[in-house]
Amino acid sequence: MSELFDIKRYRVDIVLKLAFTPRWIAGLLLVIALSTGFVMLSHWQLSSATWGQRTADPAKEIVQPWEKFLSAHEPLTIENSDHMVKVTGHYIAGSSYLVTDKLNEGRQGYWVVSAFLPEATPATDSEPRALAIARAWTAKDSLPAEPQGTLTVIGRIVSNDAPYYSRDIEQKYSAEQITSQRMIGTAASAQLTNLWDIPLYGAIITADAETPQGTPLPLDAEGKLLSSATIVGQTRDLHGVRASQVTHEDVNWLNIFYALEWLVFAGFAFFLWWRMLKDSYEKAQDPAEYFEYEGQYWLDEDSGRYYYWDPAEEQYYFFDDISQQQILEERTNKHASS
Repeated sequence: MSELFDIKRYRVDIVLKLAFTPRWIAGLLLVIALSTGFVMLSHWQLSSATWGQRTADPAKEIVQPWEKFLSAHEPLTIENSDHMVKVTGHYIAGSSYLVTDKLNEGRQGYWVVSAFLPEATPATDSEPRALAIARAWTAKDSLPAEPQGTLTVIGRIVSNDAPYYSRDIEQKYSAEQITSQRMIGTAASAQLTNLWDIPLYGAIITADAETPQGTPLPLDAEGKLLSSATIVGQTRDLHGVRASQVTHEDVNWLNIFYALEWLVFAGFAFFLWWRMLKDSYEKAQDPAEYFEYEGQYWLDEDSGRYYYWDPAEEQYYFFDDISQQQILEERTNKHASS
């Protein structure tokens, strides 16, 4: 048993001695560099798999003044969208339109979009502008009257709807309905500013609550809207829009697959280095199996490699490399003199 252990230990020593030669150390450093690059690419693919994700931000639920997020001639950014805001002013009478094909808890209906003039104009704006307020969702194809007087609207900033073709509405509703009920296909400030002939800010605010002047705002201690908040004249078929934050939590599984693939490449680089080292070791242990040679050969204990004498060339050669002839000749001369 001890003899077997000694043989096994000797073989491990030979492998380690071969692995720590300059050639194999250089190969290992190259493998480490390649594997590091592969791991970095894997990390990049993992990051790419979730780049498009958007999670709900609790800070956006705290109601803040609207002018912090909307400015004239400025587009709505992702950072500013979905914030809950409050604005005090009054609706422009007779400005409302019905925006078709709006769902609410699975029910098909309409948004009531109205023009709203704030009391105060931000200092950065050169002229007064109105806000497009989606003040209600209704299940009926009839326009409710706008609330009168000064009130505070609390709601969420949302982006404009995508463009639409007029024939999409014409296929669902009669010309008389479209005209009499003032139906449009999208809630978009670019279209509404032309319909109302007044300058607007580049976003829509969905009204979750309307509070007449002198009435406490329906906010909790943290400044968040109470679930009991209502709009003026709220009924079962007419109530606040109650928009939620836009979230996107899907994962790109193709990027996950690529990330795993890069890790496999990194592991394969180490395997390839080890396999080449193992093949070199096996060739050194039994060169006659890998080289066409039937004569006598010897082991160079310093390098763990076998060499042989070539009578035609009258020189010593390693089986797998003849670049160290001079070293072998020096060792041969040393043995002969001793």
